[in-house]
Amino acid sequence: MKKIFGAASSGAYKLGVVACAIHLVVSWWIIISVLMSDHDAQWQLIWIFLLPFDFPFSLLVFFAGYIFPGWYFRGLPSPWDDFHSFVLPVVIHGIIGPLWYFFLPVYIDGCMTLKHRRYVESES
Repeated sequence: MKKIFGAASSGAYKLGVVACAIHLVVSWWIIISVLMSDHDAQWQLIWIFLLPFDFPFSLLVFFAGYIFPGWYFRGLPSPWDDFHSFVLPVVIHGIIGPLWYFFLPVYIDGCMTLKHRRYVESES
């Protein structure tokens, strides 16, 4: 793993930082808007916007009721008391999603660079 990240170019790191920053701003804008809203009857549907962008991690949000049955934080103010509809999506879309967008271009570039180096070495 260390070789892969070491082989990645600075351009891949820059792309990762930009993608991470954009995802971070959008996801936390949504999270803060949920916190500031009056929580109408269907406020949980806001996460549907981010589901395709954070695939495969967003499957945890989609199937949270089956994976984490009975997880609730009673006594906390709304929406913090709702693990399935708020806490888990905040972790997935607000923390893991931006990290995914940073590491993915770096990992792909590193893998491709290492594969190219092996190909060049085998040809000579």
